[in-house]
Amino acid sequence: MVVRSSWRLYLMSGYHGDVNLGETMDDCPNQRYDCVVIGAGLAGLYAAYLLRESFYSVCLVEARGRVGGRVCTWRDGLDAQHAELGPEFIDSNHTRVLGLAKQFDLRISTRPDFWGVSPTPPNPRAAYKAWRRFWDAVYEHARHIPEPACPWQVPETLQPLDRVSMYEWALRQGVWQSGEWFLRRYTRNMEATEPENVSFLSVAAQEAFYGEGVDAGIYRLVDGAETLPEALAHAFTAQGGDLLLEAPVQAIEQTEDAVRIHAMHAGKPCTLEARYAIVALPFPVLTQLEWTPPLSPQRRDALALAGKGAVVRTLIQFRTRFWRKQSPRAYPNQPEISALWEETDLQAGGMGILSFWVGGEPALRWGSLTPHERIDLCLQTLETMYPRCREEVLTAYSYDWQADPHAQHAYIYHAPGYLTRALPLLRQPEGRIAFAGDYLSMFVGYMEGALESGESAARWARARLG
Repeated sequence: MVVRSSWRLYLMSGYHGDVNLGETMDDCPNQRYDCVVIGAGLAGLYAAYLLRESFYSVCLVEARGRVGGRVCTWRDGLDAQHAELGPEFIDSNHTRVLGLAKQFDLRISTRPDFWGVSPTPPNPRAAYKAWRRFWDAVYEHARHIPEPACPWQVPETLQPLDRVSMYEWALRQGVWQSGEWFLRRYTRNMEATEPENVSFLSVAAQEAFYGEGVDAGIYRLVDGAETLPEALAHAFTAQGGDLLLEAPVQAIEQTEDAVRIHAMHAGKPCTLEARYAIVALPFPVLTQLEWTPPLSPQRRDALALAGKGAVVRTLIQFRTRFWRKQSPRAYPNQPEISALWEETDLQAGGMGILSFWVGGEPALRWGSLTPHERIDLCLQTLETMYPRCREEVLTAYSYDWQADPHAQHAYIYHAPGYLTRALPLLRQPEGRIAFAGDYLSMFVGYMEGALESGESAARWARARLG
């Protein structure tokens, strides 16, 4: 098995430029649909697209003024360059992403073998030994997970591991003291949280799920990740699907034979009715809607076990790509920025964009800073490595994903208990309503996970619509 990329493809929302969405609706439609899909992120888009492709009447409702949700590409003011505020890297086993890219003729390319650097000094040999010992234990437990796609079906002997955090496991194995730096860097980059918050079983289950021979982060969508949701939206509306933007849903009402969606659109109440509904919203938003009847207590309890990963992304465009010609002069002691990499490695031009990743507890602290203060901290860190880098700055953008009202987190982490107690329940529908989102997939935080969950929800709806 292989340790997956240290820079997890994560799903987040934030800045967006002007996007032509094709045929969208200006008024609240006055008809009953086969299915209403709430949320035009990748999960909702794919579910709506698949249902409309099967000739069902579908309305897709989105609170934002764009599609894509937490898939977002920064373009404005970058002089034909772009950088990702959301999903970025695509693994070789992301078959749905790769298949849709081929279907919609989206340019996709392998990327250079450059995962980035950590802006901190090298670690002692003991830290590497502790890190290897920890992963040896992960691999050993992963071998005993019989159904990696259904980790709640692990043998009874492994179920207690879902109540143990990575920190607790490392402490028991005697590798925490030496390996803490690596373990924190891993969870901040991969899980957007701290080792104290992540289930040890989750780490083993994700390794079992990925298995051998996967090339991590080998591909990128050359023209930006947002080209995928835009292509799905265009295909959906071209098939006759209804897309309603800037229509935040406030309440969901379910009766014996219908689902009613109560939203606001153009400053006026808007009610949509359908035989079935798919709710493809980020999980922190679900409990803030008004539900009639209420969400089951079991689902609310399960949602409480879902961890809200925290990430602050800062992107800085420079006049030249000086980091390609110079070696770092020194490494700063800045553990809060746990990763730094180039966004423009597949793009032409002399300019370049660097991405600064802050995850976990540091991201929560950085959320109290202004964007200008966060950008300055990133430049202070980079100055230690490249002393005259400020002279090269053209523009910058920093975004705190926790402050986004439509996402309220970056992506899920599996807190202790989530895999065995929450995930199997959350995958189930409630009456005429199914749910979709990357939090329901073992492709945690990836575009592939959103697509997989949307496909599953569409399959459920098709089976009931007949």
